[in-house]
Amino acid sequence: GNVISTPAIKGTILPGITRKSIIDVALTKGFQVEERLVSVDELLDADEVFCTGTAVVVSPVGSITYQGKRIEYAGNQGVGAVSRQLYTSLTSLQMGQVEDPMGWTVQLN
Repeated sequence: GNVISTPAIKGTILPGITRKSIIDVALTKGFQVEERLVSVDELLDADEVFCTGTAVVVSPVGSITYQGKRIEYAGNQGVGAVSRQLYTSLTSLQMGQVEDPMGWTVQLN
């Protein structure tokens, strides 16, 4: 559907501007974002899995192996539709290629 679930900031999940930016962009694109505990069963049942970070912006997860069972995402063809959309939206904002509805960018004269 249109739900993105992400672990809440706790333990090894650190706060970061890229994570926050992806969440904000996802909300503007009509996704519902849930910050909560994500179980292994949910992860294995997900349509798509990705990570965020400063250097990578959005990094898709191709597969996960758990208890000898391998689950592939996006047919292991690389980037899924949601991660592609979020990556493109955020990097387009960063490069000034699209209108900035969040007011993050400032034009310098």
